[in-house]
Amino acid sequence: MDVARNFHRKEAILKIIDTMAMYKMNKLHLHLTDDEGWRLEIPSHPYLTKVGSKRCFDVNERSCIFSQLGSGPTTQSSGSGYYSVNEYKEILRYANDRHVEVIPEVDMPGHSHAAIKSQMAWYLDHNATWSNASDYLLSESDDPSKYLSAQLYTDNAINVCFNSIYSLIEDIVTDIYNLHKDIQPLKVFHIGGDEVPNGAWVNSTACKQLISQANLNLTEKKEMRVREYLMEHFIQKVSTIVGKKGLTLAAWEDGLIGPKDPYNISSIATSEVYANAWQNVWEWGAGNRAYKLANAGYKVIMSHATHLYFDHPQEPDPNERGYYWATRFTDTQKTFGFMPDDLYSNIGTERSGVVINRTELCAKSEDSCVALEKPENILGMQGLLFSETIRTEDHLWSMLFPRVLALAERAWHKASWEDNNNITLQKQDWIEFASAARREMNRLDSMGVKYRVPPPGAKIENGKLYINTGFPGLEVNYSFNGGTTWLTYYGNGVQVNMPPAKMRTIFIRTLSADKKRWSRTIEMPGAGTMTTEAPTVIPTTMATAGSPSAVTTKYNLFYTSMTVLLTVIGCYIW
Repeated sequence: MDVARNFHRKEAILKIIDTMAMYKMNKLHLHLTDDEGWRLEIPSHPYLTKVGSKRCFDVNERSCIFSQLGSGPTTQSSGSGYYSVNEYKEILRYANDRHVEVIPEVDMPGHSHAAIKSQMAWYLDHNATWSNASDYLLSESDDPSKYLSAQLYTDNAINVCFNSIYSLIEDIVTDIYNLHKDIQPLKVFHIGGDEVPNGAWVNSTACKQLISQANLNLTEKKEMRVREYLMEHFIQKVSTIVGKKGLTLAAWEDGLIGPKDPYNISSIATSEVYANAWQNVWEWGAGNRAYKLANAGYKVIMSHATHLYFDHPQEPDPNERGYYWATRFTDTQKTFGFMPDDLYSNIGTERSGVVINRTELCAKSEDSCVALEKPENILGMQGLLFSETIRTEDHLWSMLFPRVLALAERAWHKASWEDNNNITLQKQDWIEFASAARREMNRLDSMGVKYRVPPPGAKIENGKLYINTGFPGLEVNYSFNGGTTWLTYYGNGVQVNMPPAKMRTIFIRTLSADKKRWSRTIEMPGAGTMTTEAPTVIPTTMATAGSPSAVTTKYNLFYTSMTVLLTVIGCYIW
């Protein structure tokens, strides 16, 4: 669960843990830090939250991180917040009582803008009185290296060539280790490691000696070679710190792999290394990394963006919220269809929706579809929710559910259709699952979990309107008068055979299981008011706070700008 981009309060995390326990999700990966915020109190380095946990309008970033992601000019928004020591301990106790292991992530050396600016603020406040204040800096002030991160930062890479940063990292690991110690002893420390941009450190004075010792061929691909060499150096150093605590190191796949092959696992100081394999945009050519890492001895968690990133839209519709950098949409049925035991069977379409021919893709090179030689190194699968666009708790729930139900199903149950990718059997299985998921929605309603209610589908055929829903059993409504009154659809078709001159727009919607909320309203050209059913009239006065009337729904949608990528719901199963 990404709480760095937009902060989500302790109470939301506790409710997430409750839902995880219901569906046997046993690991909660908390993405606690990123460019946009630092969300956990670290007693030995208080400026990480004093400055890094807040976003506001401060161009110098002395008191807060500069406002972004819609957080506004003040600290009174989801852009600001952190878990105090006591709050984090409460989360740990709550999780431990429900058999959920919390895995903290401190993302570095990339994605570290908030940490870099926090420590710079500390330095400026203490430089006059501390002779070694510069030891607390995470970046080199006169580093002329130029780079641009995936999220368009030019200053988000910790300088891995400063020996002093490893003392600070050890302080952070130790503080988090101690927070866990008497409640839920820490087993895994996740260091992120992803998306360090090409160009970082290339011209750093502090890095020149290390680079010269490496005897690198810098006549071509200089930026990439420097980054990969120094990343491996960083992973080795941090693994030593983590290993001294008896912990397992975890990282995102690109923190553990070079341009082609994974780093030599024997050079990493922990007995095991967990890798979140996420980048499987098939047309980009990196979809084989999960198997490459497993074959090299890494313990892999299948975290693939095309099926398991829940910050993607749930339909290919401009009115649906979410990023679509990896795939145009991921609905519950798509997550349900993920086959963790056969990665390449999940090859489907390009981001544009163009169908990919698996045979042709795998024939592009000898390692395009590397075979899995060590299946014992696939530990499990993980659902991920990155929170750049998720600023409210209601939005949080609508992105998680009902997709999490499909995640739990695939993680715990291998279906008969998976071995031979039998689409016919998969569709039959989905129909049974969708009916079961509909029953689970009553439980979610009772917990106050505002899952996404899917819009219905409809067609007009032979003068009749037919409507269905992806989760059989949910009530569907239709309206011939712009949403002033709603009629219940009973499945027999509705006569709409009026003359073309009198045709009007038909509104349709799906109700939640408790009938207190409804989906996006779909408008379709149609005609008529005569039905073959006994109508049940539902006045729009049933609308509650946060549930706009159908006639205004399309104007009240929050339209997000579509840009780029993380973090996570790391609720997952190993």
